[in-house]
Amino acid sequence: MQFLSLCATAFFVAALVICEFPHVVQPTSILQSSLARTGNGLTQAVEWDSYSFFVLGNRTFIQSGEFHMWRLPVPSLWRDIVQKAKSAGLNAISIYFHWGLTNPRPGEVDLTGINDYQPFFDAAKAEGIWVIARPGPYINSETSTGGIPGHVAWLPGNPPWNPYNGELRSNDTFYHDAWQDYWTSVIGLLVKNQITNGGPVILCQIENEYYNGPGQNEYVRQLRQRAVDLGLVIPTFVNDPGEFNNLVNDTDLYGIDAYPLSASNCGNADPAVWRDIVTTWRAYLDATVPGKPHFFPEFQGGSADNWGSKGGYATCRELVNTNFQRVFFHQLWASGVTAENFYMFYGGTTWAQLPYSQGYTSYDYGAPVDEQRQITAKHAELKLQSLFLRSFADIYMTDLIGALDNTTVPNVFITHLKNPIEGSSFYIFRPNDVTLNNTLTFQYAVGQANTVVPQNGSTLTLLGRDSFVIATDLIFGSSTLRYSTANLLTWLELDGADLLVVYGNADLAYEMAFVLSGEVSVAVVGPTQVQASQETNTFTLNFTPSPGVTLVRLNPSHGKAIAVLIADNDAATRLWQPTIAGTGTFANYARVGASTPLLVSGPYLVRNASLTGTHLALWGDVDERTTIQILGPPVLSSVLWNQAPVEDLRKTGSGVWQATIPFAAPMVRLPDLQSATWRFRDSLPEIQPDFDGFGMVPADQTTTTSVFPPYYGEPWILYADQYGFHAGNLLWRGTFVHDANTTAPTAVNISSSGAVNYAASVWLNKHYLGAADTRARTNNNSFPVSEEMLLPGENHVVVLQDNMGGDLSGMDVCCTPGGRARDLQQPRGLQGYYLVGRDTGAQFTGWTLAGNFMGEHHPDTVRKIYNEGGLYGERKGWHLPGLDDSHWEERTLFQGLDQPGVGFFRTSFTLDLPKGYDIPLSFVFDSAVGQYRAQLYVNGWQMGKRIANIGPQTAFPVHEGILDYQGHNTVVLSLWALGNGAADLRIPSFKLVANGTYAGGVQGVATDNPGWEALRGRFGVGAD
Repeated sequence: MQFLSLCATAFFVAALVICEFPHVVQPTSILQSSLARTGNGLTQAVEWDSYSFFVLGNRTFIQSGEFHMWRLPVPSLWRDIVQKAKSAGLNAISIYFHWGLTNPRPGEVDLTGINDYQPFFDAAKAEGIWVIARPGPYINSETSTGGIPGHVAWLPGNPPWNPYNGELRSNDTFYHDAWQDYWTSVIGLLVKNQITNGGPVILCQIENEYYNGPGQNEYVRQLRQRAVDLGLVIPTFVNDPGEFNNLVNDTDLYGIDAYPLSASNCGNADPAVWRDIVTTWRAYLDATVPGKPHFFPEFQGGSADNWGSKGGYATCRELVNTNFQRVFFHQLWASGVTAENFYMFYGGTTWAQLPYSQGYTSYDYGAPVDEQRQITAKHAELKLQSLFLRSFADIYMTDLIGALDNTTVPNVFITHLKNPIEGSSFYIFRPNDVTLNNTLTFQYAVGQANTVVPQNGSTLTLLGRDSFVIATDLIFGSSTLRYSTANLLTWLELDGADLLVVYGNADLAYEMAFVLSGEVSVAVVGPTQVQASQETNTFTLNFTPSPGVTLVRLNPSHGKAIAVLIADNDAATRLWQPTIAGTGTFANYARVGASTPLLVSGPYLVRNASLTGTHLALWGDVDERTTIQILGPPVLSSVLWNQAPVEDLRKTGSGVWQATIPFAAPMVRLPDLQSATWRFRDSLPEIQPDFDGFGMVPADQTTTTSVFPPYYGEPWILYADQYGFHAGNLLWRGTFVHDANTTAPTAVNISSSGAVNYAASVWLNKHYLGAADTRARTNNNSFPVSEEMLLPGENHVVVLQDNMGGDLSGMDVCCTPGGRARDLQQPRGLQGYYLVGRDTGAQFTGWTLAGNFMGEHHPDTVRKIYNEGGLYGERKGWHLPGLDDSHWEERTLFQGLDQPGVGFFRTSFTLDLPKGYDIPLSFVFDSAVGQYRAQLYVNGWQMGKRIANIGPQTAFPVHEGILDYQGHNTVVLSLWALGNGAADLRIPSFKLVANGTYAGGVQGVATDNPGWEALRGRFGVGAD
């Protein structure tokens, strides 16, 4: 074999090397299936065979990412996430609905504002993204009670066959009646937007990660049948939480969820430690659902994190990193998976009281798009894989030829997949033991010719905890790739040539071989040194990628030319292949109505493109002055970037163009919150003897449907859900009488329950008795009382506690059988109350309770029911914009409180940030440890909860749309001090910081921040 060294020249400046080789005729072929397609009998728009799905008759690999619109409570920004999914090459987005947000009380379903998902469906359709709808009703999702509304979670019943959930998630009549209104409304929305009605919705999940059992299978069938009766014709499916054979035949399709590197709390994991890979997926799915595609409705894309995490989401992102994406996502392909949804694509923010008991505000999840909507290295890796899948359809239909570990190549696991019609093969290489981190080198025989690669005598290199794919005998355009040890990205037409785009590590050597013969001229433009050689009918390239991109063009004397664009890994992450809309109902969908005729290199993000004749328009973001290359269009007369002409457009080669996108760093002026004027008001009048009882209701019920009986105290049941308060801080006020005829109590016994990580503070009159703050689920405390604390006549015990949110379903998280540790119906409130030293006839004479203002009948239809809790300041609306606080005391957070208690601190400022930029902002607390809990309200939205003695979160992103970037803003913090130390009584520092500046972004972001007059004043509430 003879090698010819080819020298690189300046980028896209013509360089030519002439070689003569014999000519061969290039075969052509079209991927098709001879198998019969099947479906749910309701529509032919979405069907399947044993290999993969068909959407509108097109064989489709479903490549999806999870996004919860309610975790980004700015509808104007939903399209931003959709565009970033599209730019990553995804063809689908999976979404959870939220029953609790949309059905705050019996008989009311609210699909307005942040609950109006129609703008999202419209954006998905406009961008060309299919939607996988997951309406629950139960969703888990690390949200309070798994999304079940508080008024439903309190339904009666305790069947022995459903020990974790009571009658919930069953065919019980009470529960069946409870989901009807929600289901009717949300399924109606899906019917309107399903593919048969011209919408983007192609699949609908029924329930979530559930198990077989009495009343449970029938319940799932009831949900499906009701959806069908309402007009749903798309296929339905269930997602089994593992390989458990649950609900296999209760819907049209079946899938499994998998989180191989932990399901939660990766902030406490060691990012250097991996679990070994799962190899049973193919065999299990083949046996469980023969004749149906292998489908993962949830596959790990990051991980949730919990209160008290050591490293937070930074550790999560390090653990579930780009190597994880390559190794474990490739293993899905090796298992024959052709429908996969990565949880999450964008995690967002579990704002207000939406988190479940162990989750904190951030839901960044270590996802490809971070909480501030910035794309990450994981977005880039996902794009590289997704564009490959979109471009090479042969992998949608493969048979397993072999899966070998150690037998052929020591320490290397090799999976060989082959398309039975086209004859193309895909060899997936990974370490046999992925817990190790060793580099391996070897050679291997691939393809129809059984060619040992590399041919030049060097070796393949498998880096530790990595994976790569060798494709062989693969047709692209009208050309044939014999094999490539470099990673394939995509292909397109380039000035009469079939252009294949490949990438690889800048430190590793790669080899590619094509079917080519005859006299060939070779042009190499770029920094990579390329060697070419030829044997009969085979033209081979060898190279080690240099930083940047290199274009190689092979022009045979007969037949179509082949071009190869070689990129190193870093350069590959800045390659984009936007779609160009076609015609028809689904004009924007790749492989249906849209084409992908061009490649753009350089920008931070390319969102969209249109090509009309010789006029190209691009939309996207840049974070610096950027040189872009455009490959594909043979003629361009103009290029617009975000509707503005680009600088110095020039042609640098055949079908290759270059231009410059300017970037002017804007002046970003943010307020200095350290030196701002803050106003302060005490928020604990309930400890005063003359408190007027504002916002409190009698807690006078004497029976309960709860299966958790009170520990002690009678006759009243002090469980907040019974009184219509399902989220946020709770405040209890108990009354007893002390006079000359009664014995002075020696202690107050309180058993408070608020879920893991909650806390409670207790006062007797104005005397602070102490706190329950042990991170337990329930605390039983006896607080000593001295006689000087007592008043003649009425005395008051005040208990302020957290409701940290509902737990998740035990069945959903696979609790230990027989345990109730995660029961959905555990109470929030006081499970015991007793005056020590007094007999039963001289105990409390009554209790009152405060939760969120007006409970289930809350007036804030914009921010919804989870936004507020029961602090006095919340009930009064002190967190809302428009309140007149001019008469409040001037005092800063940094001065804080004088003693344990609760205070509200308010400030305001005007932003005037430059338009045309995406500028992510965060409010950042000091990281010092203190025994305090703070809530951050921004223009009335509760966007953060800081627990300074648990952590880990200190930075709280707040998006434009909550913040008014060109207007007035109000920031309020509630400070609940539980300890007496200086660190417990104040917040040392609090800042607003910018985390990036991107020219472009999403324009026209709307704000909707109703203020105090609308939400309190019109109800006759005094501002105090």
